[in-house]
Amino acid sequence: MQNQQQPLTIFYDGKMCLTDVTEFQAKSILMLANKIKLQEKVKTPRGSEPTTPVQSGLSMKRSLQRFLQKRKNRVQEASPYLH
Repeated sequence: MQNQQQPLTIFYDGKMCLTDVTEFQAKSILMLANKIKLQEKVKTPRGSEPTTPVQSGLSMKRSLQRFLQKRKNRVQEASPYLH
């Protein structure tokens, strides 16, 4: 039964392709498509994340420092007795 060909319709890039394939060929096509789909999920767009964890840690540290400084300024501005 694996050598018996069946029609297969593929829609890709706005085009339709109709061809006869065996069950083995159809399974191979699906496995390849799934592999490519998984690889695309793993890839991240360039520049979306820091290149190293060290850079990420430094960025988080700077962000935390800015947040704490702004919070300190807001508290001082809100309380007339702490100056």
